[in-house]
Amino acid sequence: MPVVKSARLRERIIDEALRSTFRKYTAEDIKNKVNNELGTDVSLATIYADIKHIKDEYDAKIVRNSRSQLCYEDPEFSIEKAPLDDEDKKLLDMATTIFRIFSNSPIFGKFEHTINKILTGSAITKSERNRMDCIQPEQNISVIGVQYIEPILNAILEQNAIEIEYQKAGQEPETKVISPYILKQVDGHWYMIGFDNLKTSLTKNYSLDKILAVKVSKEDYYIDDSFDASQFFKYSYGIYHNYKDKPQKIKLAFKEPYINAVINYPLSPYQTHSLSKDGKTLTVNLELYDSYEIVQEILKYGASVKVLAPASLAQKIKEIAEEVVRGYK
Repeated sequence: MPVVKSARLRERIIDEALRSTFRKYTAEDIKNKVNNELGTDVSLATIYADIKHIKDEYDAKIVRNSRSQLCYEDPEFSIEKAPLDDEDKKLLDMATTIFRIFSNSPIFGKFEHTINKILTGSAITKSERNRMDCIQPEQNISVIGVQYIEPILNAILEQNAIEIEYQKAGQEPETKVISPYILKQVDGHWYMIGFDNLKTSLTKNYSLDKILAVKVSKEDYYIDDSFDASQFFKYSYGIYHNYKDKPQKIKLAFKEPYINAVINYPLSPYQTHSLSKDGKTLTVNLELYDSYEIVQEILKYGASVKVLAPASLAQKIKEIAEEVVRGYK
């Protein structure tokens, strides 16, 4: 039997002995229990080493009574099932849901066992915890509005309408009643997508950094039957959404050094593209709302991209580029 697997089996038997309420075990008793159940002949030193490993890896508190019998200080403790309160479970569910973004990637399989242990409330070892830490997504420096993520998420899960104080730039605060559906992060900023119960009767975007206060509303939670989370941002670049205007058909021509980047990292999930025969021009077709976000994205590529259509977007990019040049004269 492999050494690691054998040690794991011993630890499970030791864990069972340490949390037993019907019988208490000395180290010698535990050794005999392990050998009897596994058909092995491990020494007392090995049992002590296993107990030390349980202490170190699972942060287990093990005490000895006057009869040299060993048990967990916390009778509810187990290396197989760590006690979690409701708040911990909610936060773990949230974290694991976010992590499942990687579920369609082969990398997910390397972490799935640890993730499932977290979801079921099982204890994870320090080595497993360190393994999880090897993925470090970009940190959001701004903390404005993030305190509202938890109450909004709770409202989404429990289908509660919320009352918010919302202040747009240069305007007075406004009280809104929203039935929230989605929390979405774009470029480090958090947004809530929800139905406006009072004013517009539309499902819209709300920036969390413009929210001043959140509380549960007495109004009923409204379910917008026309809302489809998978399609809501189909014609959006970033967070912008527009009920009134139709999306515009955009055609862009890219040249090096960005051709491979735009192929490998499409500007939209619905992007189509074709490469010229000489491989020097990539023509990209998009269908998106007219927004400052797509304008900013196009400008990012500088002279390596040209707007072929629509003419209005090409003119807008041209005017901005001319203004930039004038700033250097």
